[in-house]
Amino acid sequence: MIISIVFFCAIGYSQTKQNAKYVFLFIGDGMGVNQVYTTEMFLNAKSNEIKADKLLMSSFPVNSNMTNYSASSYVTTSCAAATAMSTGFKTNNGIIGKSPDKKIAYENISQKAKKAGFKVGILSSVMIDHATPASFYAHQDSRNMYYEISMELPNYNIDYFGGGGFHHPKGKNGDEPDSFDNAIKKGYTIADSYKEFNKLKNGDEKIIAINPEMYPSGEFYWTIDKKEGALSLADFTKKGIEVIDNDKGFFMMVEGGKIDWACHGNDGVSMVHEVIAFDDAIKEAYEFYKERPDETLIIVTADHETGALSTGINYATHPELLKYQIISVQEFKRKMTEVKNTDPEVSFNTILDLVHADFGLGNNDIGLSLDDKELALLKSAYSKQFKGNKKVNADADYLSKTAVKSVGETAAYILNKKAGISWGSGDHSGTPIPIRVIGKGQEEFSEYFDNTDLPKKIEKLMGI
Repeated sequence: MIISIVFFCAIGYSQTKQNAKYVFLFIGDGMGVNQVYTTEMFLNAKSNEIKADKLLMSSFPVNSNMTNYSASSYVTTSCAAATAMSTGFKTNNGIIGKSPDKKIAYENISQKAKKAGFKVGILSSVMIDHATPASFYAHQDSRNMYYEISMELPNYNIDYFGGGGFHHPKGKNGDEPDSFDNAIKKGYTIADSYKEFNKLKNGDEKIIAINPEMYPSGEFYWTIDKKEGALSLADFTKKGIEVIDNDKGFFMMVEGGKIDWACHGNDGVSMVHEVIAFDDAIKEAYEFYKERPDETLIIVTADHETGALSTGINYATHPELLKYQIISVQEFKRKMTEVKNTDPEVSFNTILDLVHADFGLGNNDIGLSLDDKELALLKSAYSKQFKGNKKVNADADYLSKTAVKSVGETAAYILNKKAGISWGSGDHSGTPIPIRVIGKGQEEFSEYFDNTDLPKKIEKLMGI
């Protein structure tokens, strides 16, 4: 049973003269204040110059913070945080859209908006059945029930899904009814090619738009590795606006999902590029806002911070050094796998040349010389990856806490340290997260609040 509770006493409902008709909720998964600030330093970094111009999101007039603890921990998971942001209720870590005892399925803002006559879009740069996007439509005992989540997806007539694919469209063992076929039977159109994506137009109904170029598991390629012409989160946002724009209004949730993934892997440069891609998506909403400023609300926030990222080591930062990494750690691990398959006896010096080319390490002229300790770290990683018995899988091992620390991860660690950014962990932290807002009703978000208040504020402003 799905329950709906109206929060009159919690926030004091009042019908405004003109509601927010068009609401964008941008969620940078894992994006804390330092993820944004590191990106701003990177974009402005020059040797011997201290400057950090703002990203678009940082320029919004309302800058506040939001607590995000779950019902079971001060350190939340994505699904518990997104459940709070979509339903107004806390739940335990690991649960999607349900109460801590798993007995009550909470009605979420997407369902409420649809009932009130608004159109709804849900977008992500990772799988659309992943924790954050799933929490805006699904109700399952565990975030890991990916197949069940994908089968539930078409049940609420959401107008536009955009971004990644499904984890297990035919179940974990590949022997279940296909999730895409299930969606098609319920009236959805699957647009998973450039041609089909480009054909989408205003008024099209029940669309699942999937990036034609992404990893086999269903998430976008890293922005730093993105192929020329490949679709971005900004492209999906722009197309989503085109498809669901209407006189009644809409609610759109857009997740930058791979910010979190880069932070789990302590890959600072890939994180920076994901934040830039996320800000580019916000720019599409901002262009829409400029045409209808009295009717549009843009909210930018996160579900939690990942990695306990900090800036500055011994009073020093050198963000200009980060530009010398030109590949994600994951893709470098793929490259190492190819090298090992081609030449099992590959020398350390050959690998060092590749580290030099892709991370800049070992280049004395740009301030990235390697000392004896750093060389020893790289040699140890080389020995484990190329001479040890354990295999490194670029996909399966990427977020693993027990996998071999590869040459790529070690190179990123050394580069990050030289640039003056450091990581406290490979997991989520419990710090409150930023919220940046512009548009109709922006004053509602100016004070420090909890993530359960977020949907209540949005519903109030939309007149739901």
